Amino acid sequence: MNLFHNTIDLPESELKVRQLKAGSQNQIIYAYFYSHPYLAYTPVEVWKFLINRGLISSRTPVTSIRRSMTDLTAEFKLLKKTKEKKPGEYGIDNFMWKLLIK
Repeated sequence: MNLFHNTIDLPESELKVRQLKAGSQNQIIYAYFYSHPYLAYTPVEVWKFLINRGLISSRTPVTSIRRSMTDLTAEFKLLKKTKEKKPGEYGIDNFMWKLLIK
């Protein structure tokens, strides 16, 4: 589950470190949804929860959480992006995701 998009042409040694971090983040986010299987959350809600619990650094950008949730949806088929939306931090509606129960 270690998916890092190497859009900045990192050298192989640094790429491996980033891939491990991305994989770890994917696992943390999947575990969060797995422990709340019937509820839907926005990326900002997940981001805030993980920071408050000390599971990720407060320096982790919310875009990293969005990327992970997108990967868990598109690549791994573990999450589902719903049609539900909720107002976000800047008054813009955010889509919500939930665990894909098979």
